[in-house]
Order: sequence, then structure tokens, then C-alpha cells
Amino acid sequence: MPRGRKPKVIEGDIAGVYEQKGKNGVTWTARYWSSGKDVRRTFKTQAQAIEHLNKVQLMRLTGERLPTTAKVPLLTSSEQERRGTVSNLLLTDLITEYMAKQKETAEREKLQNSKKVGYVADPQIRIGNLESRFKAIRKAFTGRYADSIEPHEVKDFLESLQRSNGTMNRYKTTLSGVYEYAIERKKLKSNPTSDVEHYSVPLGIPRWMDDDEETRLRKVVQCWIDETPEDHEITRLLFREHLNEITVASQTGMRKGNQYALMWEIDINFDLRLILLPNTKTGKPHVIPMTESVHEALKDQKAIQDQLHRLRGENYESERLRLDGRVFTIRENREWFAKAKEEAGIKTNLRWHDLSRHTAGSRLAASGANQKVIQSVLGHSTMAMSARYTHLTQSHIAEAMKALNRTA
Repeated sequence: MPRGRKPKVIEGDIAGVYEQKGKNGVTWTARYWSSGKDVRRTFKTQAQAIEHLNKVQLMRLTGERLPTTAKVPLLTSSEQERRGTVSNLLLTDLITEYMAKQKETAEREKLQNSKKVGYVADPQIRIGNLESRFKAIRKAFTGRYADSIEPHEVKDFLESLQRSNGTMNRYKTTLSGVYEYAIERKKLKSNPTSDVEHYSVPLGIPRWMDDDEETRLRKVVQCWIDETPEDHEITRLLFREHLNEITVASQTGMRKGNQYALMWEIDINFDLRLILLPNTKTGKPHVIPMTESVHEALKDQKAIQDQLHRLRGENYESERLRLDGRVFTIRENREWFAKAKEEAGIKTNLRWHDLSRHTAGSRLAASGANQKVIQSVLGHSTMAMSARYTHLTQSHIAEAMKALNRTA
């Protein structure tokens, strides 16, 4: 059949396969007539469309009932029996029910998190991410019964997003969550996303703060202190605190949320030289030993806050600063960190996450620490996360390989 030419539809006959060109490239449409309905289904390849029509022909010959809309899967009676009767549950309705449950859970988590100290993932951010993804999912599968969606359709949808592998995986996980919810409640029997492979996501080499960058950052902050008149004592103290923020972040590798939520009485043990993080991203408590520099920085923080108490009183509070038992007086470092980077001439992107976690992990690896040690210090849930830093050990491996040299 000529490309692009629509076939003549004849009652009871296979109409054929034809090619269509659009903004998203070339697609192939399989077309047939069933019970007075013109049924068209689109595929990515000609082979898929031909295979579909071959199945239609076989089902006609065996007396099987054909769907009268492309929204219903082309299943023989035995296939329907194996996977269960196709339900009348629209995917969009299922998503609405699932989201209502997620919002209820988020409200409960919000109440529980209000009693926690330390890193707490905001459940509202999760809800916002889900709603954003479901907007695209609803659009792609509007009017479709949940049971009618095939694995290849899920894969085609993910690839039509034209996003990174990591983003496609997040969409797949989001859709899978809806199906698992329905299966758990006996609404469905199968999950089409289970047969769609996860897309590989290389972790890559992390960005970290090198020694020269740290020296320049510290020099900038020290200049701020030196250039501030001595009678502006509070400002000088707060600038001095920034040096301690850099030390604690880069030598513990803790997340920003954990660092700025540290409490003196709960999380800092000077006698044992340990920092306790009771609530981390992995949901597990985590203990970090203090380096000598971190120990000194925390002692200096104590001295800074004692002086602030003396200068401003026990109830010193402002929108950004608060003396309420936390280790760091400041709540958000974005403003001073951006200014310091600019003055230090650090033009390549350096996030606080890079300064803290990636710097600690990279320096540990460069010193010869193995993956297990890095995993323990950073609190990674898997060894694969820690493996990102092993590229820095190559020079050490090369040095060790010299031991294999043998002279004739």
C-alpha cells in the first residue's frame, strides 16, 4: 500500500497498515473494522502494526470478539482469563483515588515531622512532584481502563517524554505506585510497569570543593571579619560563624538540612567527640565522629553563641537568626555563600551539597579510604552511592601497582 494513503475500509476485512508522519516522527497505524466501528491503533514500528493485524485476522477466523475501540486491549478469551477480566476502572479515576490517599498520608507525616528534630523530607514536595507527573500520565492515558494498558505502551509513553533516564524512571515509579496501590486493594491483578526495564542512570563523577577553592572562600570570609569595625561585634561574630559552617560541612559530609538543625543538647557529644543525626534522609539515625578541626569549630560556635547571648540577651531572635539551642545561629546560608563564591572567583557551579557531601567523600577516597568507610561516614544506603568517589583512588592504585615490578 502506498505510504500515507488511507486504505479503503470494507466491512469484515482487514483494512491494512499505513504510515503517518508527524511532529514526533513516523508512526504506523493498524486499521480494521469491527461491529460497524472503524478501529485504528498506532504503533512505533511497521512490524508491530503488522503483528497486531495478524492477530486480528486470527481472532476473526476463530470467532473471537474484537474490540470496537483502540482503548481496549486486543486480547483473546484465554489471554483475558489468564490476566483476569478487564475491569471498568479508568486509570484517571484510579489516580484520583491514589492521590487522595497520598495527601492523607502527607498530612499525617506533616504532623509527625513537626515533632522531629533534624533532616525531615517535606511531604508536600512529594505531593507536588506526583501531581506534576500525573498531569502528563493523565493526558497520555485519558479514557483508558487501567487494565487495558500494555507494557509497551508504558515504555512508549516514557520515551515520548524525551527526558533524562532518571526522569523517565521517576515517571515509571510514580505510575507503578498507582498499580501497586490497586493490586493491594484487589482492584487489579497486574502491573504493566513491572515488565518495563529501568533506564540506566550513570552517577558520574561528583563536583567537590578543591583545596584552592576552600582557601579562597575562607580568605574572603576572613576579609569580611577584618574589614568590619570592632564595635560591630555581632556582625563580626556572625561572619566568624561562616568559617565554622564550612569546616563542619566539608569534614562531616552531612546534608545541609541536618547541619542547620543540629541541637547542642541532643546531637553534640563533646566527651565522645560524636555528632548524632537522629533523623536522616534514609530514615535511620547516623553517627559521625568529629575530626579535630570539627571539634574546634564546634567549641568556637559555643563561644560565639555565648557572646551573642551576652550582647543580645537570652531571647535574641530575628527572621534569619535565632538562639534557641541550635548549633548554628543562621537558618539559611544561600545568601552569604553565593556572595563568598563570587568574591572568591569560583565561577564554576559549586553547591553547598558539593562543598559538604561530595567534598567529604572525595577527600576520603583520595586519602585511600575504601567504599565501606565512605558509606559509613556519609550514611549512604547503598555501596553504589559511595562508589562514585573511587575514581580518586586511581593514583593510589597506580602507586601500589609498582610493587608488582620485577627486574630481570
